[in-house]
Amino acid sequence: MTNFLSQAQKLHQENYVADAHLDLAGEILLRHQAGETDIIRTYHLENFRAAGLDLIMSTIYVDDVALPEPGLKNALLQVAALNQDLTSVSDDIMLVKTHHDLEKAKAQNKIAILLYIEGLDFIGTDLSLLDIFYDLGIRGASLTWSRRNLLASGCCRAGEKKAIPGGLSDYGYAALKKLDRRSCFIDVSHLNDDGFDDIYAATSRPFIATHSNARAIHLSYRNLTDRQITSLCHRGGLIGINACSLIAGSYEFGNHIEMLANHVFHIANLVGSHHLCYGFDLCNSYARAEPRRNFRPELFDCFESHRDIPLLTAALLARGMPENEVIGIIGRNLREYLIHFLPKRCSSGEV
Repeated sequence: MTNFLSQAQKLHQENYVADAHLDLAGEILLRHQAGETDIIRTYHLENFRAAGLDLIMSTIYVDDVALPEPGLKNALLQVAALNQDLTSVSDDIMLVKTHHDLEKAKAQNKIAILLYIEGLDFIGTDLSLLDIFYDLGIRGASLTWSRRNLLASGCCRAGEKKAIPGGLSDYGYAALKKLDRRSCFIDVSHLNDDGFDDIYAATSRPFIATHSNARAIHLSYRNLTDRQITSLCHRGGLIGINACSLIAGSYEFGNHIEMLANHVFHIANLVGSHHLCYGFDLCNSYARAEPRRNFRPELFDCFESHRDIPLLTAALLARGMPENEVIGIIGRNLREYLIHFLPKRCSSGEV
């Protein structure tokens, strides 16, 4: 395995590497509110560089405690906190909003941060807010997190096993159309099964599950069925492998890398590896940032930090996946997907 790990680390340093899902903006806001500064530099930058990361897709995720009324303020504060924190690492990281920005970041050896919304609860039914967030750099959204809102119903949470019925509302369909017109990608992770079917029927554009695995490997409603995987990929979509042990199915036994590789190979055998990327949803650092008293945070990540993600890459190589396919999964596939959605450059009057 040592030889495969060395090969994986080399691939991570010489090729494009991306993570489709990290609650970075929310963690920065939590730590700023606790009086901390330089969050990315203190907690993440060294690990990002060790993993060879070129792109991180940061969510704007509003926790239950900030809903409903303070939710919009919380979302805006997350954007502001991220932008503020980026000033201290401007030589290493930059916010990207266009294809030109993505290329510029790579040329300058900077890690690109792309913003998207995880759950549109905080907009209520005011879809004009999507225009404001687009101007702030948002380039994609999921209609729901694992809860019901005015647009759609989320699936159950990762530790639960129950089917949640209910499709998109009229407002949900209207939000979908507006996101399509803005050329924002649609994320179906956290959406329930009925909502998935509604999105598939309502849009012809490729959509993404930024951080979901295969339900055939582990029974979690946060994971996709084989039918959903086939449907999503038939549209040219992408699936990001989730490294939450509850979703991977490794929480009880600790066989994290084995289970993650099982999900990768199941999906690759079903639809092809070109529909896969990494979307790890590493939450341990976020959990440690949450306000708590006298008890330990719940930690479910399969990796301690991004520094360890070459372990999965090594496992794929060890199981015989061709190097070119692995290079696609670690970053190239996601970059090519995003190029279809990102504007080439900011036009006049557009941020």
